[in-house]
Amino acid sequence: MKFIKKSDNSGFETSNLHLSLANKPNLRSKNLAGFTKVLVDGKVVGVDNSKTFRERMIGRVISPSHHSTKGSDSSLALLESVSANLEAGMNLLDKQELSLAKIGGKLSEIALALNQARDSVDKQPDSQERFVLAREDIRRLTRSTFDHTVLFSNAPSKPIVVAVPTLGTWEGLTIDRCDMSSPGFTAIELGKVSPNGIGYLLDPESVSLSFEEWRRLCIHNRLQWSLLSGRLFEVTRFLMDRAETGSWLPPSFPENLGDGPLRRPHRNN
Repeated sequence: MKFIKKSDNSGFETSNLHLSLANKPNLRSKNLAGFTKVLVDGKVVGVDNSKTFRERMIGRVISPSHHSTKGSDSSLALLESVSANLEAGMNLLDKQELSLAKIGGKLSEIALALNQARDSVDKQPDSQERFVLAREDIRRLTRSTFDHTVLFSNAPSKPIVVAVPTLGTWEGLTIDRCDMSSPGFTAIELGKVSPNGIGYLLDPESVSLSFEEWRRLCIHNRLQWSLLSGRLFEVTRFLMDRAETGSWLPPSFPENLGDGPLRRPHRNN
């Protein structure tokens, strides 16, 4: 059997699959898959347009019998609901980050399997088996869920929205699912490291591209976590202190929301 060298791929099926996929148009701005979901009462749920804004986007209305009728108590109860939703969003991102960390380890195993297959013909069967096992682990990890909501998608998908008060209005912070339909991950999904396997024969560039995409997902995850963490600090330290003194009142709840759960859900995101 002919030895595979980077400069000599004749006799084997190779593919610049990641290059052709990279030229596909970006559909993120329209036709997003899935349903719009929101964090309400600390849980991920679908948008129920039959409910009031508070019930639909923040949580259940606390009965007046459970607290006094002072505006400050009502404001504090509202902020506590917002805090619970922000904390749930951070927990979701924590689980997403853990899954991403494990996926990074499996990408390292795939890179090692590819190097071994290219280094020695005798190691190709074992390398292909290791590659298949690592790829199956990645598939399993991309089915991870939080509160029955998937954390990964196979196409650009609609985000999860957290409603927070800001500047006299309500704003939606978004949590994105990790899109695994990028060229590098797709090449691994359809690839192989041994000519005797099924799929396209991977090259080092495809694996390197998957690492770059994985790093971008990790960075985006941490940025989203930092955004929610900053808003949680603002709510629990600043707004709650003002609500206790009666110097802060929540923004009025919108009545007509147009096409989305909030008028401008991505304004500061």
